Amino acid sequence: MKPKIFALYLPQFYEMKENNEWWGKGYTDWTAVKNSKALYPGHYQPQIPLNENYYTLTDVEVLKTQAEMATQYAVDGFCIYHYWSCGKMLMEKPTELLLAHPEIDIEYFLSWANHDFKKTWFNGDGHFLRKQEYGGLDDIDSHYAYLARFFRDQRYTKINNKPVLKIYNIYLIPDFEHMMERWTELAKKDGFNGLYLIANKSNTGMKTIEMQNVKYVDAVFVFEPLNVRTNGSNEELLYTYKRRARTWILRQWNRFSKSQLPEKIDYATANEMMLKRKPCGKQYYCIFPGWDNTPRYGGKGIVISGSAPVLFKKYAMAFYQRSKKEGNEILFVNAWNEWGESAHLEPDQKFGFQYLEAIREVVYGK
Repeated sequence: MKPKIFALYLPQFYEMKENNEWWGKGYTDWTAVKNSKALYPGHYQPQIPLNENYYTLTDVEVLKTQAEMATQYAVDGFCIYHYWSCGKMLMEKPTELLLAHPEIDIEYFLSWANHDFKKTWFNGDGHFLRKQEYGGLDDIDSHYAYLARFFRDQRYTKINNKPVLKIYNIYLIPDFEHMMERWTELAKKDGFNGLYLIANKSNTGMKTIEMQNVKYVDAVFVFEPLNVRTNGSNEELLYTYKRRARTWILRQWNRFSKSQLPEKIDYATANEMMLKRKPCGKQYYCIFPGWDNTPRYGGKGIVISGSAPVLFKKYAMAFYQRSKKEGNEILFVNAWNEWGESAHLEPDQKFGFQYLEAIREVVYGK
């Protein structure tokens, strides 16, 4: 089985009330990207989109162009972040625009990012901007009714006639099993065989096998590079202790020094550690063209340094072949457009289309 390539997709790039209140009038992640600075010699910041294409995602032509570019370079679809907190939504307009325009020819599914929003960017004090909340049965039904609008779309990804849904924090959902039991019931009424649930694993304390053993979980998505940064290849305790000590020392330096030094991890080293990860049930792998969240966090950020298209192609090929061997339906890419974390397949002025070309060469050969 050849896995499909799905890129994580951030629907944040348009002006919205919450961003104006939290970060200032007109804020999107482009603001952070444009204002980012190199923090040490050789630090690749700022990262500028090719032709300075600072688009807005309420323009349907932008969505059409992105879909055409993705499919041209063998990216099968987008895994789009979805934000729902007791009926309150964020960043929903681009996804609803996609639904309203069936001529945009791209496969997709949703990833419920059920996390809090805190004032941690740009040296914020960490106070809550919006706390993730959950309601009772009415909210569970309302949430399903909203999701079902997308599930019924022919472009929405299904596995075994089950709409695919990824959830960021299954372990934070009160009465998770009851919610999934209800959603499964409603999905079957809609003519599906249930839901295909992918649980997200990054810096959680839960092990992959523990998440796989949770009822209704069909697969675990190993979010990289944060999982390998936090846990090593397979929850290695010695690695974790060393990493925590290194992070603490670095933060103390930044606290008392005028110079701000982000935490740095070598790109090849991180990928080699990821390749050492032992097979463990149904787990979907994640490749990434780069990672650097200093545009948001400055010296408190994490930089995976040394990425290059040739290295990305090497490790993309390794995980593509492993996914094929293990019968995985999906190989994730982090990400299509996470510009604030410098994780983007979209072309920039330094590398152009080289990361996208690497994907196409992995899938179709050179």
